[in-house]
Amino acid sequence: MTTTLTGELPTATVPERPLLELINISKEFDVRSGGRRATLSAVTSVSLQVKEGRTLGIVGESGCGKSTLARVIVGLHPATGGEMIFDNRQIATRGRRPRDVVEQMQMVFQDPSSALNPRATVGESIAFPLRVRGASPKTISERVTRVINDVGLPTSYADSYPHQLSGGQRQRVNIARALALQPKLVVLDEAVSALDKSIQAQVLNLLTDLQRDYRLTYVFISHDLNVVEYVSDDVAVMYLGQVVERSPAADLYRTPLHPYTQLLLSSIPALDPGQRTVADHDPGAGRDTEIPSPIDPPSGCRFRTRCPFAGPVCAELAPAPVEAEPDHLVACHAYGEHRDSLPRLPSSVPIPLPRKDPE
Repeated sequence: MTTTLTGELPTATVPERPLLELINISKEFDVRSGGRRATLSAVTSVSLQVKEGRTLGIVGESGCGKSTLARVIVGLHPATGGEMIFDNRQIATRGRRPRDVVEQMQMVFQDPSSALNPRATVGESIAFPLRVRGASPKTISERVTRVINDVGLPTSYADSYPHQLSGGQRQRVNIARALALQPKLVVLDEAVSALDKSIQAQVLNLLTDLQRDYRLTYVFISHDLNVVEYVSDDVAVMYLGQVVERSPAADLYRTPLHPYTQLLLSSIPALDPGQRTVADHDPGAGRDTEIPSPIDPPSGCRFRTRCPFAGPVCAELAPAPVEAEPDHLVACHAYGEHRDSLPRLPSSVPIPLPRKDPE
């Protein structure tokens, strides 16, 4: 039976309604370490909300579990534990999902080349999910033409092959393919990190326009803190498989609370060579600089081996997230019931000082 897909955009979103809720999501892998079987905890008890029509940025160092979490969200990896609610429906975190849920959650990958079939034209790649859906040839033709134009490419590119396009153009094709089924949620896993800076800016502006025009909700994963600040409404900071801080983007960049977040933000270089940074502390002074292994994470707080403010309680107990400020959650004993036993954390990271104009 042929299913007819309408050309209408989704209905207007309801502000502040959670489109996606993750409740204690965990993902473990069985690996071999030193000739023995071991368990790698890639994601551990992650709870997040993604509000409809907004962008949740997820940041952290390489290996912190960002991409694994993205694949769990869209169903490419089954979760080891936890629950997921999408559009007010509880969906399976293991096993097959309903087709309509799969269609409403799309993903854009980091490498624009490997994500496309080199033997398929641009038009064929975009049309494939529509054919699987059972759309009519007319609907497929109209939709392919529309999304190609919406991502800023000429219609004639439908007959081109991936090797004939630049990296930025290939990523636009990947975005167009993700939009073909008119999803509600798009997960962008390092979607601009492989592009030149000038092309990054163009693609980021394109994503902003598409979010408005298609009424999309984004989960935006990146290690580039400047990019995350630019596109995100809310930001979650991950470390070694756990979320250590979550808040609106403006609050997190203005007043980071967790020592790891402070460490990350202090590493952002000033764009203006005339700027300099001044700090009253070194976030990593006297501590380990290597990230512990997720196969054998530290006891208690996983960041304690790198934290200059860690105390005995940090080795004994894992900190629970607390609302240190309105809508600003942080998993650190310095803000919980054990705060009196720890050194006082600085209130901010190194602040770039503006260049003084010559008198």
